[in-house]
Amino acid sequence: MVSVKEYMTTPVFQVESNTSLQEVCKLMMERGVGSVIVTENGEPKGIFTDRDAVKALAQGFSPSDDVKLASTWGDLEIVDLNTDVMVAIQTMTKRKIRHLPVKDSEGKIIGMFSIMDASKAVQDLNR
Repeated sequence: MVSVKEYMTTPVFQVESNTSLQEVCKLMMERGVGSVIVTENGEPKGIFTDRDAVKALAQGFSPSDDVKLASTWGDLEIVDLNTDVMVAIQTMTKRKIRHLPVKDSEGKIIGMFSIMDASKAVQDLNR
């Protein structure tokens, strides 16, 4: 078994739910990431992705609006760092998501398993 910990991206960036869309998009651009975890009082509650940014613009959100308004909120799918990459890929396919937060044994989000990480894992497994 090959686990997601071998392919996940670190660090994971987190922003509070009242952070502006513009500030979050700037952070994502500067850090070269496609997603951030959105927290409320430090607790992970959602995820904001590059696709969410496009949707926010298309729907007329203002750059000063809170990121919570444009985030996928509530039903945050998170996997354990020891999850098999194929199980993670199945979860991503079933849920139609491209970013999967990874938690440690204490429940803290420590990485992100993205569609790019999944692609790399599949390539390596097929060698």
